[in-house]
Amino acid sequence: MAYNTNVYFLFLILTAIAYMLTPKKYRYVTLLLGSLIFAYSFSKMLISWTILAGGIAWTGGLLIEKALGMEKGLKNDEKKKAKRRTKAVMLCSVLTLLLILIGLKYTNFIATEVTKSLGMDTLFLSARLKRVAAPIGISFYTLQALSYLLDIYWKREKAERNPLKVLLFLLFFPTLMEGPIARWSDVKDSMFEGNPITEDAVRDGTIRIVLGLFKRMIISDRLNVMVNRLYAPGLHLDGAMILLTAVVTTVQLYMEFSGTIDIVIGSAKIFGIGLPENFRQPFFAQSAAEFWRRWHITLGTWFKNYIFYPVSTSRLMKKWGRFGRKHCGKYLTNVVTSAIALFPVWILNGFWHGPKWPYIIYGIYYFIILLLEVMLKPVGAAIHKRMGLSENGKALKVIRTVRTWLVIVFGEMLFRANTFGQFLRMMRALLHFPGKGLPFSFSTSWLGLEFGDIAVAIAGCIVMFYLDYRLEKNPLYLKSITELPKGRRWGMYYTMIFSIVVFGAYGAGYTPADLIYAGF
Repeated sequence: MAYNTNVYFLFLILTAIAYMLTPKKYRYVTLLLGSLIFAYSFSKMLISWTILAGGIAWTGGLLIEKALGMEKGLKNDEKKKAKRRTKAVMLCSVLTLLLILIGLKYTNFIATEVTKSLGMDTLFLSARLKRVAAPIGISFYTLQALSYLLDIYWKREKAERNPLKVLLFLLFFPTLMEGPIARWSDVKDSMFEGNPITEDAVRDGTIRIVLGLFKRMIISDRLNVMVNRLYAPGLHLDGAMILLTAVVTTVQLYMEFSGTIDIVIGSAKIFGIGLPENFRQPFFAQSAAEFWRRWHITLGTWFKNYIFYPVSTSRLMKKWGRFGRKHCGKYLTNVVTSAIALFPVWILNGFWHGPKWPYIIYGIYYFIILLLEVMLKPVGAAIHKRMGLSENGKALKVIRTVRTWLVIVFGEMLFRANTFGQFLRMMRALLHFPGKGLPFSFSTSWLGLEFGDIAVAIAGCIVMFYLDYRLEKNPLYLKSITELPKGRRWGMYYTMIFSIVVFGAYGAGYTPADLIYAGF
């Protein structure tokens, strides 16, 4: 029941009908039942782990709030003991969720790597570990559960008394497989209200869904055929083909992920539920740091709020700041502070994506890039000043944007590689540039696509990047479409729909792109 299938849209319609037939007070229960069915269709009995996580989050939230209440009125040593007790309750809840995540998702990887390092045979071990499997979306709902508990501990939110509402928050079917990663504050005012489905909600949600289908079926699913061929084991590419691979990989992943998020956000809009945006024109970024403020926004925000800020504002870091400014200078102090705060963010980002070395090294890759940006920023500013270049001038903007594109496309190639060794071989092949395999020197049929397929994909990309351009200029551009004259508005709607029907990649010969983030 992937988000881009007929089965999903039938499920969405039936859930909406059931939702409307349910009394307002219990509509959240209908959404929960639908979400349980959706999760069961993928995870089967593994859904019990998801329900357990919901129970831990609900119970932990109540216990933390109770412990916080017991601190009131106490003084001195008694208050310190009460705070330690509250922290212990929080840590117990958080660590239990993390142990479930690690146990289900990383047991095979850890055990295999340990046995390899010890020179042991992994065949028997692999056979024994086949039963260790994780429910769908475990990384997404675990982060949501952790944010719920920590927000209660930090007194940002009140604990929810109704366990079904906490479970729905974690299991809401549009967000279960690929996010976005919502916080309790993002949805508590809309998810449980049971607001009626309105004509405007259906219109806005459908527009967003159609936009997502356009990205997926016209571009991502079509390019998926090429990407799979380019990463086939044993295939050796040279020169410009590596650059082509990097670009096509990035475009295909962006269209798959952002297209799915469009479908997800559109589905939630139909029920009057507002989800946080996960993308904001990422290819307009002028640095790697800005890219991550525009790409997978909710994941970056989660790590910023729950890892980066707590580390950078910790007592140890404050001590280092005072010592460093006094003995090491402002520049070195800032670099070391950034390194200490960024490292756990990016190493955990890599592990969060999955038990696979390319993902882990992908996190390290961005840690190095972002730290270099911090280190070289004063140097760059000095050079620009010496050369008389304006920081906001067009020339520097173009240079920074192109530089960021290079960081992005090679990062996504690392992310997509089957193994780190394959990525290294591809990077070494760049040394043969221009070498063999220039994109205009061969028939495209060996990539599984005819010239017409490539032309359609390019045309689709032009449309989507033009839309990104308009959204960069006017974030409310999609909303403004609904205010156009009726004829022009419906003309745009039908053009999008017929484009998907006529040019969408489906049927014999096409393999729809997997929901890559669904496995995280």
